Amino acid sequence: VTVSVLYWLFTTMAKSKNHTNHNDTQKAHKNGVRKAKPLHMFKAVRGSWLPGLVNARKVRKSNQAAAIAARKERLAKVQASFGKK
Repeated sequence: VTVSVLYWLFTTMAKSKNHTNHNDTQKAHKNGVRKAKPLHMFKAVRGSWLPGLVNARKVRKSNQAAAIAARKERLAKVQASFGKK
């Protein structure tokens, strides 16, 4: 190694700044920082027990049908009460 190379190695200045997050928070808040959604909202269905999934689908559908029927009954009751007056 020559003297000039050694001189260059020891006289060059070290890098002064390795990282900055100067404008990052402003960029992040530009479109709004959202909270992470809880994990129970992303339950994986793939690879689960198929009969249980089929049953759950049928249960959801029957619950939905029951809710619609109850809503129709309430609406009919309200309309009947307005018709009496």
